[in-house]
Amino acid sequence: MAAGAAGLLLAACGRRPAAPTPATTSPPAGYRLGARFADGYAAPTVLASGSPQRAPYVLLGADGWPVDRGGPDAIDLTVSHSGPDGEVVGTFTVARHGTSRDDGHEDHDHGDPIPYYPLVFVPPSSGDYLVDGPGISEAHALRVVNADQLDVVQVGDLLPAVGTPTILDARGVDPICTQATGVCQFHEVTVTEALGRPGPTALLVSTPRFCQQDVCGPTIGLLADALHQRTEPWSAVHAEVYVAPLENDFSTTPVVAALGLSFEPSLVVADATGRITAVLHFTMDATEVAAALSSVA
Repeated sequence: MAAGAAGLLLAACGRRPAAPTPATTSPPAGYRLGARFADGYAAPTVLASGSPQRAPYVLLGADGWPVDRGGPDAIDLTVSHSGPDGEVVGTFTVARHGTSRDDGHEDHDHGDPIPYYPLVFVPPSSGDYLVDGPGISEAHALRVVNADQLDVVQVGDLLPAVGTPTILDARGVDPICTQATGVCQFHEVTVTEALGRPGPTALLVSTPRFCQQDVCGPTIGLLADALHQRTEPWSAVHAEVYVAPLENDFSTTPVVAALGLSFEPSLVVADATGRITAVLHFTMDATEVAAALSSVA
């Protein structure tokens, strides 16, 4: 998302290193963790206690840039309470997602983001936590709050019915998709209409043209590819973040408030009853998108 626009916090611009790197099992000493989520320090937290929470990290090299070639296949991360006792919540082996590319080129049109490591853990209570691991030069601090302190939708909530722009009714949003190639898929029905159909619903909130960060893949294509593998009668909706960004109107569309978002992209999956079964915030790859769709089974 555009920096500073409408108070939204994070953005994501996709780049896909397309070729795999040689397998490694742990980062060399001196790497740092780069949070690609709202951790409670750089931005108000989106992490809630008592249920599985997803915290995608990248590895940062000595120059401070994300490592997109030669990173390990997985990293071991330990989550502990911050403070004198430092009680350990758990240690997790977190597989690399996205792909690494050795030739230095990027593919912005297809595939997955640069390598990232989505830590999933259940915070037992609100408070401050530290994430550390072998080869990591400095523990990363994050903050967890009670779910009732967050506006962002959670697994188990009902997907809010909202009138999103369609090809036939833009609802004042222009353009309804900022993809460089023009109007993208998933603008046939609104979220409200999708929830009235049989079968599950996938809602993707993203702004392809007005992204800034380094870990989001081309999510519209990822969702389309994943849906091609499914047999259920899916309804899929894409919704832009801004009302008229080409006219410098960066006020946000109704879906942003309805989902309680302060970031993009976000994929929300709901079953045939409208109950949310999976959410992917901030960054995602083909594997995670496919798993999110499978959550309705």
